[in-house]
Amino acid sequence: MKTKLRFIPLTCAVILTSTGCAVQSPDYSRLLSDAAPQQWTASTLPAGHIAAWQDFWARWEDPVLVELITKALAANPDIETAAANLRAANASVTSANAALWPTASLNGSRNHADGTGRNSFSAEVSGGLSLNLAGSEFWQADAATLKAMASAYTLEDVRAATAAATAEAYVNLRAAEASLAVTKASLETYLETAETAQWQFQAGTGSASEAEDALMQVASSRAQIPTLEKNIIQYRNALMRLTGCPVDELGLEPTGIIPVPPMGGAVSMPAELIEQRPDVRAAKATAEAAVKNLKSAKSDFFPTLSLSGNIGTTATAVSALGASGTGVAGLAAALAMPILNWGNLIAGEETAMANLQSAVASYRSTLLSALEETDNALTAIRSAEYRKGDLERAVSHARTAEKLARDEYGAGIGEYTMLLSTQRSLLSARESELNNRADRANSYITLYRALGGDWAVNQSVSKSAAPTAAGK
Repeated sequence: MKTKLRFIPLTCAVILTSTGCAVQSPDYSRLLSDAAPQQWTASTLPAGHIAAWQDFWARWEDPVLVELITKALAANPDIETAAANLRAANASVTSANAALWPTASLNGSRNHADGTGRNSFSAEVSGGLSLNLAGSEFWQADAATLKAMASAYTLEDVRAATAAATAEAYVNLRAAEASLAVTKASLETYLETAETAQWQFQAGTGSASEAEDALMQVASSRAQIPTLEKNIIQYRNALMRLTGCPVDELGLEPTGIIPVPPMGGAVSMPAELIEQRPDVRAAKATAEAAVKNLKSAKSDFFPTLSLSGNIGTTATAVSALGASGTGVAGLAAALAMPILNWGNLIAGEETAMANLQSAVASYRSTLLSALEETDNALTAIRSAEYRKGDLERAVSHARTAEKLARDEYGAGIGEYTMLLSTQRSLLSARESELNNRADRANSYITLYRALGGDWAVNQSVSKSAAPTAAGK
């Protein structure tokens, strides 16, 4: 018997020692910090670009663009879905925190014995508390809080993505309108050339092939118009989807004026700014939550302490409840130690470890994608800026050449092939310059999105970048 008694504490010590070792987890915070960039200077902008991102869209000086983004942020279905997910995550935090507190209930009853005709009445308050000795419930509460924080970051990321998508659709709409205007202007030029070629053919100073070729140019140019009009309708419909408003209520009168992005004075984008992206922070919070879940799984190897108690009163009449001698009370404590279900516990720990590894990999992937997107956006802006002057000069020279060739052909001293070549060159130059303006504007929008939007940049400036679980 003494041997058995001595064996019990020895067994408990072995179990507690082994579980104590099991609850230790590697320093995954070091792994997360190592994944973050320490220095990043792969691309910079020339001096004179984007100094302050506050009120970024207002600085485009396009009221229609600002109004569209405002409507999108207020009614976009993706934002509503992300907000609903955040609400559910906050509810999970409340549930996890509630598990850390005792439970209590109030009961009342009346019993009637048919054989004796006696009644008895009782009123009782009971409560209980059950906690893992290694703090499994506390780790779960921490994990729920981090998941809610990740949902808050995700909401901000969806807002930034929605604003960027709206701006991009609007820029492409104006670019399509401008392209349509260029095509119609070229059509008018081709019509004039066809008329001149037909007149010269009838006068015997031109050939029939030149007249037919000129008519072919008119038909080809006219055939491009339906495609451009289709693109305009598609961009308008995209804005309808993003804003949740009918097209007729969006105020999209054709202008053909491509918005001009703001200019400022910042010349580089530090790595700290990339880390402020909501999706990067959401991925990091998710990985940190996975660490907490792993610690919770390891804690399940420890015993669970359960406390329960009740206090009440029992009497044969309601009026006697609470009187002296009618009170009843009880208190119980229990310690449960997992023994035969260690297979499930080990499987749970392995699952938690796998989830952690996946979350860390996802964080690193998100961070690398953020770096790639930002660097590509900076490179695109720099390329568009370098091309801007040359393309504008090309349009000017092409316009002059086309006018000279047209005047010479109309006077009968120029060649049709030269006129046709200059007209095609002018159209190509105008389309290239127009596309570069659209690319330049879209590259700034891409950079805005790559940096996480107004929220991320402003948070980096203010150094207070952690939204609460309920939002900013």
